[in-house]
Amino acid sequence: MVSKDELKGIYAMLPTEKLMEIIDNKFGYTELAVSVAFEELASRSISEEEIKKYKFKQLEKLNKYIKNNISHDLAFAEKNLFYFLFIPLFTFPFKHGFKEKGYQLKVRQANYYAILGFIFFAMASWFLYRGMSNLFVLAFWLGGFIPAYLMDEFFNRQRQIRKLQKLFGSLQPEESRGEQDA
Repeated sequence: MVSKDELKGIYAMLPTEKLMEIIDNKFGYTELAVSVAFEELASRSISEEEIKKYKFKQLEKLNKYIKNNISHDLAFAEKNLFYFLFIPLFTFPFKHGFKEKGYQLKVRQANYYAILGFIFFAMASWFLYRGMSNLFVLAFWLGGFIPAYLMDEFFNRQRQIRKLQKLFGSLQPEESRGEQDA
């Protein structure tokens, strides 16, 4: 276990922003770590401008997270791509690119469409095996995209939005809060 003196030495070398992150995320650190970070910050002369800059940076991170999980969903063509080309060998580069950019919603949607594309393809193959016509089988697989798309738009996306609202509380713009107060 790290002693208080060792932590003081380590935290003395940390930038102010990192110390603020430790205090801001106090439940992710031990009580000793938070208290030493607080003592170190108190010993530094921190301007209000530095605090504002830190808070602004945290808000930017939050906005980016929200955009990556609500605003930036797959385009219609990408949804089709993952539904019809569900084989991981073909879709891996796209998913990897989404992960690197932090687009968690796109990764989830890509997996969702790939899984449903595979399920409908497997069902269509079974129908073909059972002697159904080629046209019916093709229509079944192509038509399977419609319920997959509707379920994604009206269920998955709304669930994601509710999850973020629960995580961050009711996020209202400043203007609408001011109107409610009046």
